[in-house]
Amino acid sequence: MNGNWSDLVFLSLPVAYVLSAILAPLNSPKTGWRLLNTSNLIILLVVVTLPFLPQTESGFFADEPMQITVLGLVSFIGWIVTRFSANYLSGEPGEQRLQRWLQLTLGSVSVVVTSNHLGVLIAAWIGISLSLHQLLMFYPERKRAVLAAHKKFLFARLAEACLIGAATLLYLQHGTLYINDILAAYQGSSIILSPSEQIAALLIASAAMVKCAQFPMHGWLIQVVECPTPVSALLHAGVINLGGFLILLMAPLMLHAQLANWLLLIVAGATCVAAALITMTRVSVKVLLAWSTVAQMGLMLVECALGQYGLALLHLVAHSCYKAYAFLSAGGDVEVFLRKQLAPARLPTPSTLPLLFALAVVVIGVLYWTDIIANDASLWLLLALFPIALLSERSSLRHSSSLLLSGGLGVLLIAVYLLQKTLFIHLAPDGALPDAAATIWCAMLFSLLLTAYWILQQRGESSLGRRLYRNLYAGFYLDEWATRATLALWPAKLPQRGGPQQTAIQTARENQS
Repeated sequence: MNGNWSDLVFLSLPVAYVLSAILAPLNSPKTGWRLLNTSNLIILLVVVTLPFLPQTESGFFADEPMQITVLGLVSFIGWIVTRFSANYLSGEPGEQRLQRWLQLTLGSVSVVVTSNHLGVLIAAWIGISLSLHQLLMFYPERKRAVLAAHKKFLFARLAEACLIGAATLLYLQHGTLYINDILAAYQGSSIILSPSEQIAALLIASAAMVKCAQFPMHGWLIQVVECPTPVSALLHAGVINLGGFLILLMAPLMLHAQLANWLLLIVAGATCVAAALITMTRVSVKVLLAWSTVAQMGLMLVECALGQYGLALLHLVAHSCYKAYAFLSAGGDVEVFLRKQLAPARLPTPSTLPLLFALAVVVIGVLYWTDIIANDASLWLLLALFPIALLSERSSLRHSSSLLLSGGLGVLLIAVYLLQKTLFIHLAPDGALPDAAATIWCAMLFSLLLTAYWILQQRGESSLGRRLYRNLYAGFYLDEWATRATLALWPAKLPQRGGPQQTAIQTARENQS
């Protein structure tokens, strides 16, 4: 199978999405959903066969293992979401409109994750944004939904401008827009980037951070919970993580771009820690899940900046599956909450968590400096945080397991993680070990995360605990500042009376809760 035939195979996937988007609304809603379910299942089965086809020279599309893996993920999520939507949206006035834009969004995503040409990638990237905007505006009478879609629209234009700027600089440097030809110039360990290439890498990192809703451009993701739950599942599982995919796609370039990597380490690292702590202040299920996504995307970008591309790809796939399930099963959280009320937690002693953390730091430090673990020590420290929390809470009423059982579960989870990472290292682009400065920075961030967690859990009634909780609850007021800036640039027209700027800011403040 030559490159032209390969392009035809990959081109058939978005064409199938587009055709189903055109045909489904022409039938009754019930028949339309059947058509979408069937077409998405066929697409998924085609994608499953792609790894068994002979690898070809890349044309406009590429059949690299990483891209096929993400394509399989997108097609699987799309099939699940359409099956769920058939019942969830039954009888909604805009049901058939959602069918159309859902398929067009999936079609655009399938082009982005398989593209080997920057022009095609940017065009499909814009297509995702425009299609998704229509899904976010499913309830145009809801002012919060309109405000969130408005901010997302402006931020999307910023990400696209960054991508276009990066593509222009890379074209001037290499004389081509084919991604495989551009990245071929960065194979090696002693590559020194020119100023224009450094700027291009910074623009790619900026586009990824905007797409992944990193601080301070995160507020829209928290507020789009106004849209239907299947749209939220698709957004959090198959669209928001495209920023991480972009870094993975351009990995050979990004591996040598120290400035871009430090931009990711600082901004995404701070976002990860802050957003993870903010989730502790939320009671709304969908809002909590949205803040969780902000934190997870920050962590994924940090993994990319550290050169841990296999881990980042594993994170992308695992988070997508988990977050799709979490949103689609959000209704069951009421029962979980009632069970927790029947068995309230008893906090561990104040000294338990610090002692376990100190022990983990010592063990990991010894293993790292003796070269027993030839990997980033900060990531091993992060991996140790969950068993630490599990062990520290083992004496609570909800976590009454024995020390042996808790420790055994932690060891089992680490073993499963290592097996998964070994697999995904072979699917992802070649990475590199981070330098000492990046390792120390990440270790400081994860230590700060655990320290703040301990303050909220054990010293919540102290002056420091109350002040920390108050600022976390307000999201450090970053979204208000971003909202004021975007409304000053382009005022929003919300579906109610009153001044658009004042109303929009009040709406953003309401969404913080």
